[in-house]
Amino acid sequence: MEGMLADLKAKALAGDPEAQALLRFLALLRAKDYPGARAYAEGFSGELKERLLGGLARLEEAPEGLEDPLFAAEREVVLGVRAVGEGRRAEAEAHFQKALALDPEHHRALTNLGNLFLERGDLEAALDFYQQALKLAPEDPLVHENLAALYKRKGNLDQMVAHLKRATRLKMRPSPPLDPLTGRRERRFRLPLWAWFLLLALLAYLFLHKP
Repeated sequence: MEGMLADLKAKALAGDPEAQALLRFLALLRAKDYPGARAYAEGFSGELKERLLGGLARLEEAPEGLEDPLFAAEREVVLGVRAVGEGRRAEAEAHFQKALALDPEHHRALTNLGNLFLERGDLEAALDFYQQALKLAPEDPLVHENLAALYKRKGNLDQMVAHLKRATRLKMRPSPPLDPLTGRRERRFRLPLWAWFLLLALLAYLFLHKP
């Protein structure tokens, strides 16, 4: 899958709209926004639409049988989470590590690895995984909540409170769309300062010279 991701990114940067759309779809999978991914898949047509919708259905119903490389990393994360729930920690870690080998940008794989190491009491290793996840998904509230839990264990209450506040703010605000090339949240459009001055000057001119 890693080679497939590199190929998709190269095509997307070259302006291929389908590659850009597939990267956006993968970003929704990484964020575990399955409803959003399903709605987004409806915008495709033909065999590709059927492939994406079918993959999503199998991901939720029978992920162990899902062979589509587009879903490979997410499948490993889902299987890892299932293994954690059933007490199979070593198997879960293997799934999360495989997910990262397939998709190094899968921040939920990193977060789940951090959780496993936090459970073991290896705070520094957990912190490293969380910080990697934070770089990839700085606006995911769950990453901040996990960091808050870690800093509580470390006795760093200032950092704990800071990450809790950040998580709360992120949960309360509307989510902007994902950038199809980076998988990160797009910044809302803002006029640069010079444009505001130009606009004000134009308005002043029109006001002073109105008939």
